[in-house]
Amino acid sequence: MASNGSVSPPDAPAPEWVGELDLPDVGLVARVVRLNLLVTRVLEEITSAEGIAPSDYVVLGVLRRSPGHRSAPTRMCELLRRSTGGMTLTLDRLEAAGWITRSPDPDDRRRVVVQLTDRGVGVSQRVNDALHEWEGALGLEGERRADAIRTVDHLLTLFDAEVRA
Repeated sequence: MASNGSVSPPDAPAPEWVGELDLPDVGLVARVVRLNLLVTRVLEEITSAEGIAPSDYVVLGVLRRSPGHRSAPTRMCELLRRSTGGMTLTLDRLEAAGWITRSPDPDDRRRVVVQLTDRGVGVSQRVNDALHEWEGALGLEGERRADAIRTVDHLLTLFDAEVRA
């Protein structure tokens, strides 16, 4: 994108950060990696203000968006592409902080159900609100915002399919 928010023509000069690197070609993946680094930095700043790690926020977010603020750990692993061992450590941390509870599934006592507590909903919502505030400050509005979302969704679909292959 050009500094005025319009899409750069194909023959436009590369963004400033590209010129600082000794690369013959900076392609899509390099741009996605840079975007990931920048967004991760913002996410870390926002989550740390609430005393939470970004990975913990993502788990809380899945629960906040789940029916009844409840989910099975295996389902969360599937959604987030996390190992069961890593998820167990995260859930241990979130439970110790008082943000979730774990209890036997009333329909199948061999399974566990994870549920957000009111405190967990609160911290998740505050981080989410701060992220939306930051996103709003980017100046992407209307059709530009819709175009960006469609493009990112398309890339996610492509990358996700490739990772699953």
